[in-house]
Amino acid sequence: MGSIPDYNVMLDYVSDTYGVTDGSAGAFQFRTEKSLKRFVSAIEACILKFRNDTHQQMFFEAIADKEFSFSERLIILFWQLTYSNCLFSLITREVFMKAVYSGRITIMADEVLAFLRYVKETNPGELQWSDDTLKISASKYLTIMKKLGLAEGTTRKTIQHPVITQRLFVYFVRFAITVCPDSPTLDNPYMVFSFSERQTIISRLKKIENIPYWDITQIGNDIKIDIKKQS
Repeated sequence: MGSIPDYNVMLDYVSDTYGVTDGSAGAFQFRTEKSLKRFVSAIEACILKFRNDTHQQMFFEAIADKEFSFSERLIILFWQLTYSNCLFSLITREVFMKAVYSGRITIMADEVLAFLRYVKETNPGELQWSDDTLKISASKYLTIMKKLGLAEGTTRKTIQHPVITQRLFVYFVRFAITVCPDSPTLDNPYMVFSFSERQTIISRLKKIENIPYWDITQIGNDIKIDIKKQS
């Protein structure tokens, strides 16, 4: 994933090949057929995993919707990766989002590498990779975040905070509840990827423009979210 050069073209390729559009995938080209097969395999392994048909339809319709800007489609891809790739999700939750919510402005590959080493040491059977592979993985992780528009720079990456528009917010809430239906509250484990503090999420959930999308019920300091079926 970190070596795919153009994520815009990649999203079009995914939509045309697996999704709801019917366009040409010719722009997604590599020097050799072997390279193409490797990257297609990476897309299928890292992106195209879904909780159910609703999740799959949501994702394909969103990346095909050109009313979403390219940067918005990248955030949709980011959220999809937090579901479909366990290691990406783990690093993002435990390293990147913790840096975001602590107010930090930069992040380095050494931090990701330290976390990967910790996982390897504390979870026997996990990440049975050489240290060189761990270093490459840490670097590639931040390369992916840069291509997603969430980091900028070279060795020391500056954290980029995305603008979560109204349409993106609606997509995210539906995504979080769809992939984790047993937790239709703010304790949903995917809420950490919202780039929003808890009170901000509550305020946005209650906005009148969101009435068509969900019903909410206050439960103490939490909110239960009942997603409405979309026609």
